Amino acid sequence: MSDSGEAILRDAEGRAILRFERALAHPRERVWRALTEREELSGWHPTPFELEPAPGGAVRYLPAKGAPAMSEGEVIEYDPPGVLAYSWGEDHLRWELSEHRDGCVLVLTHSFDDRLKAARDAAGWDICLQWLARMLDEAPTGRGEDFGEPPQEWRELNRRYERRFGIQAAEATPPPAR
Repeated sequence: MSDSGEAILRDAEGRAILRFERALAHPRERVWRALTEREELSGWHPTPFELEPAPGGAVRYLPAKGAPAMSEGEVIEYDPPGVLAYSWGEDHLRWELSEHRDGCVLVLTHSFDDRLKAARDAAGWDICLQWLARMLDEAPTGRGEDFGEPPQEWRELNRRYERRFGIQAAEATPPPAR
């Protein structure tokens, strides 16, 4: 398990893959609800959704102030409370929950084609996973009402991930248009 909680970037079969691993002091069933229920997602996820809970089911992304519009996705894997995988635009997200002595371990794997967006997305997920942990701890997330202009924290994380992943700022994929 990564002590820093920072994303690891690797390439596999022509796609970039970000991987996060976080220990959470909550049972898998509690975290599963945060990953799958609309009301819970609205507290931490940039594009809350409703899903049909079965492989091949639809993922309908809901309008969120300040977040880009998303076309419908598809559930790739659904095995509560252990694995949820689905498409997110052209990207794939896979959430895995395994039991751990004080709760569970969450692993997020995000795969995509545009390696130059790795720093941007790593910074975004880093913040979202912080918000998820705060929400689970029943503390304010800091998310606010919308995902407007990226917060200063995101800009700092983005620069750090650009350096870490060897992505020049001038070449990096910018944040999506709002």
